[in-house]
Amino acid sequence: MLFYTLNNLLLLLWAWLFCRKKPSKTKTIFFVVISFSQLLALMVLRNQIGYDYNMYTVGFNQMRDEGFTSFTYKDWEIGFVILTKLLGLVVPNYIWYIGVLSFIAVIPAAIFIGRNSEIPWLSTVLYVNLFIFFMEMNFLRQMIAVSLLMLAWSFIKRNKFIPFAVTVLFASLFHQTIIFILPVYFIIKMQPKFKELIIYGYFILWFYMSSEGFINILTNFYHEEYSDSVFVTEGLSFIYAILPLFVTICAFILVKFGTINITNENKYLINLSLICTIFMVTMSKHSILERFSYYFVIFLILLVPIIYRSLAAKGINTTLGSGKVIALTSEKQKKMLALGFLIIVLILSYFHFYYGLFENAHGATPYDIWLRFDGSKQLREFIAL
Repeated sequence: MLFYTLNNLLLLLWAWLFCRKKPSKTKTIFFVVISFSQLLALMVLRNQIGYDYNMYTVGFNQMRDEGFTSFTYKDWEIGFVILTKLLGLVVPNYIWYIGVLSFIAVIPAAIFIGRNSEIPWLSTVLYVNLFIFFMEMNFLRQMIAVSLLMLAWSFIKRNKFIPFAVTVLFASLFHQTIIFILPVYFIIKMQPKFKELIIYGYFILWFYMSSEGFINILTNFYHEEYSDSVFVTEGLSFIYAILPLFVTICAFILVKFGTINITNENKYLINLSLICTIFMVTMSKHSILERFSYYFVIFLILLVPIIYRSLAAKGINTTLGSGKVIALTSEKQKKMLALGFLIIVLILSYFHFYYGLFENAHGATPYDIWLRFDGSKQLREFIAL
């Protein structure tokens, strides 16, 4: 836990140094490079971190020894099998293998946040606190699919379905679950109006109540091994759904008030946030849905800065149905609204993070590194040629 706390403190320090006063493109680049280099170091140097860590190291060793006589391994997708076999030709051991996969995880995330976030330091903090970073140290096949989806965001916001679909299909070679993102491309084009929030709320309730039957039907023909497993019959804490629920409700209310401009990009992010909330609420019943939620949490970390900027720029100025006018538009009021939203988000995100650490989410604790300066076996393996 000490490593992760130090990591969080350093991220806040870099934000203070590079993003607090007179933000610029150069300062943003410095922040992103330093912060994600730090995260990359944590990921590359980890030892036995992630519940699936040993499964992947064993798989690497077996496929490297096997060569290209077979292109199947357990239930792993063919793209990941081929990638593992190719890496087996050029890297000497599993430590290098995990290191290469760490670059595949961190670099797209840095590009995604650096290019798309209105407040990169805030998105970076949420990237860590909402466990995208932990997921990437655990679900290594899905990590590649999520990384490719981050890069596909540019196609979504520019309404380029063909390159988006090609990217998703390619990503499915590493984790099949991403296929269901294809119809989402069309769903997120709906207008996120306040009256629709009631319909969406009903849908969330319906999906929550009927999810058991839906998942049972799904597992009858897809990944039957999950049927009646703890991943289906047991859920995760509802605590993990609090922040997405808060952000999504705020977004819809501020759309109603006219605070958030409904550009295509904002519309897509709000709808993606809603879908994220549906999965994170329902995963309190079925933990398996956590895997699906990560395809949407990555967009939630872009929406939060938009809400903050919108409040800081416009405040709240609306007329309620009763005729009462709410006008919070002075510079002081706008600043207080934005700051209040930011403080609530940060408090909820750190609560999310440390609650998960105590639950050992993704097998992230206790953090350990393979690098030793005592002639350990791991160090000898790392430098072996």
